[in-house]
Amino acid sequence: MSEEIKEELISKKELRFIAINAAVVFVVGLILLLLGYNIYFNELFYYNEQMYAIFSVITNLGDLIVYIIIITVAWYAYDKKVAKNLAFSLLLGGAYANALLKDIWKDPRPWTRREVTGYGFPSGHSQSSVTVYGYLAHDVREKNRGIAIIFVILFYVIAISRVIIGVHDIQDIWGGLLFGMLFLTLFIILEPRASAKINALTLPLKILLVIIIPLILFIVAVLIFPPMEQGYGMHAGAMIGLGLGYIIECEKIGYDPTILSTKQRLLNMIIGLLVVFALYFLLNFIPLESVIWELIEFFILSFLLTTLNPWIFNKIQKK
Repeated sequence: MSEEIKEELISKKELRFIAINAAVVFVVGLILLLLGYNIYFNELFYYNEQMYAIFSVITNLGDLIVYIIIITVAWYAYDKKVAKNLAFSLLLGGAYANALLKDIWKDPRPWTRREVTGYGFPSGHSQSSVTVYGYLAHDVREKNRGIAIIFVILFYVIAISRVIIGVHDIQDIWGGLLFGMLFLTLFIILEPRASAKINALTLPLKILLVIIIPLILFIVAVLIFPPMEQGYGMHAGAMIGLGLGYIIECEKIGYDPTILSTKQRLLNMIIGLLVVFALYFLLNFIPLESVIWELIEFFILSFLLTTLNPWIFNKIQKK
């Protein structure tokens, strides 16, 4: 096994930490459910507008737009490999897997949901926040344990916020946190091995693989859950765009934020965010509503995020 893979593998200490967190979540959640507290906290805070306002802000830290910002900043100003892994941890373990689980259980949200629609179990914000902030904690654990702990606390607070603002019950966030920890652990263990095998392939095979796998996942979801209410097109489009863009960028462009000065990183981050937001809102203005358009939209956004901006940055730096 290569040194790079060894460095990326989850340590026994980290595995114990995740296992302890999962055990605590399981036991506390089970006790609350058995005692009949599933929607107790929803009802307790339902008429508290101050708490609703505060935790509505906190819950936004688990929204898609925030994850786009985090991935963009990491890609242009931190480390594109970390950003790529972060994106796929979110897309596979936090988004696609959560959508499948929601469609399987078809669990209704609590009556306190305040206009929010869709299924409740498991909570998407809880699950995706574990796969994003949990992966960030994994990445910085050796560099700064304090920041790693903050990331861990953050996904718990986001999960709790979903109950306080009434859009999920205890059961929903319980499942979201547990499934998030499970998928995060699997991703951390399997990603280095999968990446090593993919990197050993020829360029045409790599390209074929990163297109075919998301399309298979998309088709499976279409066949099993034909109403397509869970954003499978977005997940597949983003996976294809990010995977294809990452391969092409590494082969043909070679952008590397780790060798840039702090000033260059900040400038690239600002330019990158402006371009990404412009593309995001421009694509959203196109009056098309279908799962296929959703796939195309997020493919375009993800592919340009990983190729166009790095190409521009390299051109600027050469002048």
